[in-house]
Amino acid sequence: MSRGAAHANGQIGYLQIPATDVAASCSFYRAVFGWDTDPTWAGFTAPGIIGQFVTDRRPTRSDGTVLWIAVERINTLLDRVVEHGGTIASTPTLDQGERWLAEIDDIAGNRVGVFAQARTAQPQMLLTVRDVEASSEWYQTLLGLRSDHGGPHYERLLADGELVLQLHSFDVEHAHGRVGDPDAPLGNGVLVWFGEVAAFDDVVQRAHELAALVVVPPHRNPETGQGNGPGHRELWITDPDGYVVVIASPDGEAYETTPT
Repeated sequence: MSRGAAHANGQIGYLQIPATDVAASCSFYRAVFGWDTDPTWAGFTAPGIIGQFVTDRRPTRSDGTVLWIAVERINTLLDRVVEHGGTIASTPTLDQGERWLAEIDDIAGNRVGVFAQARTAQPQMLLTVRDVEASSEWYQTLLGLRSDHGGPHYERLLADGELVLQLHSFDVEHAHGRVGDPDAPLGNGVLVWFGEVAAFDDVVQRAHELAALVVVPPHRNPETGQGNGPGHRELWITDPDGYVVVIASPDGEAYETTPT
């Protein structure tokens, strides 16, 4: 703890995290949460707090105090946890409609909670195109978007880390069937897409109450057992004018701990 630092009465000012291998814990928290770590002194600096990895205490699992860490997106965080040697203890759940909660075990076996703010519905346009790779390159060049998928069948394009456009081939069906008809007038392949819908089940119920025509019933994308990918659920319906509307839960909401 730095000299002369002022702390309010009752404020948490220093944190010790049990470790079995200080260097490994430093690497894990740096890669997963972006903390500034120092393997030489076993120290770390996280937003709002500093601390140290210690080897004279046993890792705490589900029967002790749980540290909860804020993250931007649950699905990408869980992928980083697995990639860097941690495990997923519980998959995401929605808390009071306000935040997504999940629990992990770090590389030493400490139980850690992670949470991300639930977001309101926002449109995420999908265009059906004849050449996904050419269209992707065109949009990247025109708008400075970044590829988040790539390939000839499907593309996700981001702006400042946010998904703003999806591109899909006419010729690839995936689990939901063919999207659009390449011989029909332009515009037939446009989908009105609303993603990051935290209250997905409520939206499904309201769609039923409105007697909306269901194009594709609620399903996981990708299908169970095919890995995680976006790891969300989707509902495809039509609005009163016949436009196809897609409702998608937040990425990672349907995360699988042991995808096959």
